[in-house]
This record gives sequence, C-alpha cells and structure tokens, in this order.
Amino acid sequence: MNHTKIDYINIWYKSLPLLPLLPLLSLTGCSQLGSSQKPSPSAIATPTTPTPSPTVRVAPVPEPTAPVVAVSLSREPNQSNPSDPLKAIPLAGGNTAEFLDIRGVGDAAMADTHRQPLPPSFGQRLDGFDRTGKSYRGDLSFINWETTVGLRCQRFWAARGPQSFAFISHPDNLVQAYQRGFNLIGLANNHARDCPSGEKGVDGAAVSARHLEELTEKIGAKWLWHGVGKQKTAQVRTLTIKGRPVKVAFASLYIAAGDCTYVTCIKDEKTVLRSLRDADADIRILAIHSWTDETQRQLVNIGVNFIRNYNGDIVFGHGPHRWQPVRVVRSSSGKQGVLFESLGNFIHPALVPQSANIIGRVLFDLKTLKLQQVQIIPVYVNRVYASFNGAPNPAVLKANLTWKPANDSTWQSGVGSRVRGAYSNIKP
Repeated sequence: MNHTKIDYINIWYKSLPLLPLLPLLSLTGCSQLGSSQKPSPSAIATPTTPTPSPTVRVAPVPEPTAPVVAVSLSREPNQSNPSDPLKAIPLAGGNTAEFLDIRGVGDAAMADTHRQPLPPSFGQRLDGFDRTGKSYRGDLSFINWETTVGLRCQRFWAARGPQSFAFISHPDNLVQAYQRGFNLIGLANNHARDCPSGEKGVDGAAVSARHLEELTEKIGAKWLWHGVGKQKTAQVRTLTIKGRPVKVAFASLYIAAGDCTYVTCIKDEKTVLRSLRDADADIRILAIHSWTDETQRQLVNIGVNFIRNYNGDIVFGHGPHRWQPVRVVRSSSGKQGVLFESLGNFIHPALVPQSANIIGRVLFDLKTLKLQQVQIIPVYVNRVYASFNGAPNPAVLKANLTWKPANDSTWQSGVGSRVRGAYSNIKP
C-alpha cells in the first residue's frame, strides 16, 4: 500500500515530535459555512462557448528513449531576464488583466488521523489566513488535497500508531475551497488510499471520485480535479479567463506503486504525460506527490521531462513537507516552463509547525501565453493556522533564477504589510 511514508513526522522531520492536535472544538460551529458563503468570486474561471482562442501550437518533441535525469540546480543556466523592466505583478488589480495568473499551495486537508470527518471548516481557516483571498487566488489556483474524501471510513489502512496516519475529510471542505477560488484539485497522494473500506464498503479512493463528481453537479463547479477514480488521462476544460477562452489540461500523479486501481500512480506515468501532451490545450499543468528522498528525486526528473519533452507549462510538486527549489526549464522547442520541486505545506490539522512553505505563482502573457514572471510567497503553517508572520525571506529559496523582492504596497494589493514575496522575470 506504500503507506510506509511517515507523513508528518517523515524522513524530512525525523527529529520533530508529533505535537498534540490543537483543540478543534471551535470548528464545530462552522459546519454551515459552505452554505452561507457568498457566491463564487469572479476570479473563478467559467466555461464558454467557442471563440477565438489564444492557443499557441508547439511542434511535438520526440519522447526520450533514455531516462531523463535532472542535472544539479547549480549547473542549470540562470533563466532570469535582468533587462526586463517589468515590476512584480500585483496580487490583484493593477496590470494583472494582462496576464494569465496561476498559483498553487501544497499539502492541505481538514482531517485528524484515524477519526471520522470533522465538521467542514476549511473555508473558515482560509479566511483566517487571508480574508481577501488575494494571496492565493489566481485565475487558476491549485491545492493538493491530502486525504480521502467521504462521509465515513469503515476501515483505515492500518491501526493508529506512531508511524501510521489515516485521514478522511468531509466533501464540503472542497466546496468551501472552491468558493474561495481553488479550481485545480490534486488528489493523487498516499492519503488517497487511507480508507480501503469507505461508504458501503467501497474503496475510499473510488468514493472520493464519486463525491467530486457529485459536487461538480451539485454546485456547478467549474474546476478540474484529478488523481482518484478510474480516469487516468488528464482532465481538460475550456475556461473563460479575463474575457477570453483558455483550454486547460490538468493531471495529478502519485509516485508510488501498490494498488493503482483508483489512484493515479507511477505505473500511469506515461499515460498521464502523453495525455497532457496530446490534449487540445493552451496550458498544461501537472501535480506530482513524492513520499521519500528517492521519490522526490524521481519527482524532479519527471517534472523536467514533462516540461522538456511533453509540452508542459507548470509542475506543482509536493510531498517533502517543506519547500524545495524552483526551476525554469526550457524545452527542446524553446518553450519555457516552471517546476516547483515542492510547495511545502498549507492548512492541515496534522502538520507540525514550520515556515518553509510557499504559494507558487506563475504569470503568462495572456495574449501569447509566453512565460513572463515567476513569484514565490512564503507562508508559516502551524496545523490549521497559516500566516505571513514568521515566514522566511523568500529570496533564500534556491532557484535557477535571481530573485528580486516584492513587498511594496502596490504588490501587496491590500492584503497587508506582512505579506512579502520574491519575483523574477524570465528570459524569452
């Protein structure tokens, strides 16, 4: 089952003890939050009828015949463009209308280990972090949802112990996330397999897929979710973004073997990569989850391969529970893509406190869909609490870029003086 990953006291954090779960009694009063929220913000993309598309066609690149191995970041050429006078694109307003704005956060959930679903309160926790939503909400916003989704688990994968974790979260948490702008939902990770016997004895990953399907119909969600269920090929949807149609292809991949019937796992790698490459899409996004040092190296290799040889645009990596370097990768055709090796953590009741987490932001010219700018926004996370207070200087995050500070009031766009970031304009 590949649950040997010690998720929250894992190999990256062996020396950290698991802290007692923060009292969650205060969450019980928030079970109606989803139904009381205002309508989805206009930033959420919506379907459209066909109109002239900004599709940029790139000549196909032959698949590599040998394994792709990413070189050391220190050997990667610097991809910053120091001659570009473009300043940091504001979090909202300003000249943002000129760009396709895509953001991502790391491991998230609203669940306690080996407990039935908590009352849904993810929206409340997001509001406590940033009530404006401007820091994490782009035109497309990704989140790695690291739990089984359902109303009950009849049997978890293992008994509770110091090295076993199992999570199930109420589906309404994802409604609350969507209402606040998250419209790319990654579900392929080890916790997708936490509940082999869920509702009516059905495999929990299959139950997760059923709930996502039902939510899509129930709330009319214009999102893309992937990673659980029998469909292993990428999800593709045409969305209206800032008045024009953009075709988006999205997939989520877990780097592990085991039972891959209802979870997109490593044996599905080629299916995922080829479906993304061959999709009729303008933007291709891949989320990848690792669980050991070895699979994290594999994540980087797959991410480089996706951008270099499969027409990829963005890789959102996660699994190490802390940030990892950012790479801008040039494909054989000259196209540039961005690999976030790990976004780190986001809101999750079982996460130990630490500050090495980012919101990753990628900005493409809306007319040409060429990569223009990359931003990182550091976030301190203490279980269900996320904050800009205590977040480190983002410029220390390694990258094949030269970071510039983004911390003036124009860039902050009213979020608050505590939020700060770093950015780099990208070579053409």
